[in-house]
Amino acid sequence: MKKTPPSEPLSASVETPSFHAQHAPMGAHASLTLGMFRARGGMALEKGGPGPGGLYAGYRDEQGVLRHLPFFEVREDESARYTGKGSAQSPSETLFTESEVSREYLWATDRFRAPRLVLEVLTPFFSLPDPAHASADELKFASCPAIFVRLDFDNRRGAGPITGFFGATLGRESWTPLEEKSGGTLIGAVSRGSLGFATRARVSGFIDFSLPAALQRTHKTPYFLLGSVAGFTVAVPAGQRAEVLVACGFFNGVSATWNVETTYWYRRYFPTLVEVLAYALDHAPRYLEKAALRDAELAAAPLNDEQKFMIAHATRSYYGSTQWLDRAGEPCWVVNEGEYLMMNTFDLTVDMLFHEMRMNPWTVRNVLDHYASRYSYRDQIFDPARPRRLLPGGVSFTHDMGVAGHWSPAGHSSYEVSGLDRACFSHMTGEQLVNWILCAGVYYASTRDADFLRTHAFLLAECLESLERRDHPDPKRRDGVLKFESSRTWPGGEITTYDSLDPSLGQARNNLYLAVKTWAAYLALEQLFTAARRAELARGARAGARSVARTVAGKFDNRLGYIPAVFEGANKSAIIPAIEGLIFPHAMGLKKALSPSGPYRELLAALRRHFEAVLVPGTCLYPDGGWKLSSTSDNSWMSKIGLCMHVARSVLGLDFGDRELVFDRAHARWQRNGATFHACSDQFHSGVAKGSLYYPRIVTSVLWLEEGKK
Repeated sequence: MKKTPPSEPLSASVETPSFHAQHAPMGAHASLTLGMFRARGGMALEKGGPGPGGLYAGYRDEQGVLRHLPFFEVREDESARYTGKGSAQSPSETLFTESEVSREYLWATDRFRAPRLVLEVLTPFFSLPDPAHASADELKFASCPAIFVRLDFDNRRGAGPITGFFGATLGRESWTPLEEKSGGTLIGAVSRGSLGFATRARVSGFIDFSLPAALQRTHKTPYFLLGSVAGFTVAVPAGQRAEVLVACGFFNGVSATWNVETTYWYRRYFPTLVEVLAYALDHAPRYLEKAALRDAELAAAPLNDEQKFMIAHATRSYYGSTQWLDRAGEPCWVVNEGEYLMMNTFDLTVDMLFHEMRMNPWTVRNVLDHYASRYSYRDQIFDPARPRRLLPGGVSFTHDMGVAGHWSPAGHSSYEVSGLDRACFSHMTGEQLVNWILCAGVYYASTRDADFLRTHAFLLAECLESLERRDHPDPKRRDGVLKFESSRTWPGGEITTYDSLDPSLGQARNNLYLAVKTWAAYLALEQLFTAARRAELARGARAGARSVARTVAGKFDNRLGYIPAVFEGANKSAIIPAIEGLIFPHAMGLKKALSPSGPYRELLAALRRHFEAVLVPGTCLYPDGGWKLSSTSDNSWMSKIGLCMHVARSVLGLDFGDRELVFDRAHARWQRNGATFHACSDQFHSGVAKGSLYYPRIVTSVLWLEEGKK
């Protein structure tokens, strides 16, 4: 990676302040979505998209004009529905424009500056303690489902007093004021005991039909419970400033999932949302210190501003999809698949692995154990040329564990259906087998968890056998590449995680992308069997790795100048993710396997030549400099781009020079301008978000933080 010179100042500001971001506590599947001007958003719980409300922050100036940030969808005052006479006359309002607002987008702090006003949304995140070893106090602090908003009303140069305000709406949901519930210690409001905000500052609370109605106060009742806007005001005399810290909390007090009942881990320590808000405010200094540490960590990284933006954006989106659950007294970690809400989608798990290993490795084992115990299955296989002859297959794993809180039946996913031929919703049997092996390999290499190795000794041996048989049941006819299909697809064929792309990446059989991941899986098995002192199995895995490497290197087409994406027919598609699988031996520290003079030098040389040949305009580069994963599909995924960028620089040793900033600016614009409403998305068509919205997998970009380290 091209480092930013120390003399070059780094700014966290972004080119446009108007784009949504998720601001989420860890493991609560909740978010305060905020940032896009004049758009709905606000607080939401267990929703794969922005909420139906918004947030208000600003002040009434000396002339009585309401000046505030435009973080809500402008609508008519709801009182008109009751009176039939239209809204009551409101004081004049002015929404700050983009030119009046600047935004600093740090790793845990999202700061907006407008005239006489600063609003910060603070989302502290840190390593989650392992429930098997941590104290109750540590677990309580880590699981508290709250974030913070800090407001600074600056009237030091004012000619007269102003009135600062903060408020929120959840669409048409009602609010309950907090004073009575908290014994007068908290000012704020909660809705249905699930969403709310509170402060301990000296403020005056309100509930009304609209913010202007609350400020105008044509009546004397501060809490008009028919209203859908709740908030508070604070008087700021001339020559003074006022700072107010607000906790925003989220709470699910009933079962979090169905078919297998779970509750949120935080329920062990917090019986109600009011306790969440009080605890968050009581411990705010510690939480804000955690946020400051994350901000400083990213600020110090030798990355350009756009790279820092993408890491910050992706991390927020990841945590917005997470659930830390309690399943019969045991922890259960779930990452929901953004807008789709599928639970622990395995082909996301294998990519988010690197962030989770960095922050909390116990969650990786937790998911792998769950896949092994409930979401594995055994199938048969068939040769597409002779589909009526079913042969013994082996173990594999489902695409996911369920959807929208509904656990799937054991051995089945919510996504996969039978009988499709290499189309969306078909089975990903071969890829998910590879994914479990790769996750296990990276987990063990980083933790040396001997118990994990012992627990899954038999399963690992099954994985090797299954991997070999999907190449070919006859050992003499194996070349390391998946060629047989799962009986679950009969009479069709399997797909990969790239389900919405054409066969260049979507077809599993004879696929270059999956072949290189298979090579990495054999390497992982070799290391695992060596650690377990199972020499014969280690030799078998090593033989598989060598076989794949020979096959892939031999597929290099000198006439094309690259390796075709599919090893059958007349396929000539060029793909970037040919290099994706190299990340796994790199993460496992297998330096010999990745050495240019090592046992796999021919494979590495072929992949480098391939990558340099395809990363050119008209093949795998868009006109704006963004990466196009396949030359034959206008469908590119930010998570995979981030991962392959890291591989190109850290494994293949490529230096993009001045082109790097061009790439980064294009990808950052995709998020800010192409996915403005969706708060970080993965799937783009020519820079415009088309699917995989509100997505967690883009957190692969945290790999960039490892670059430049010794």
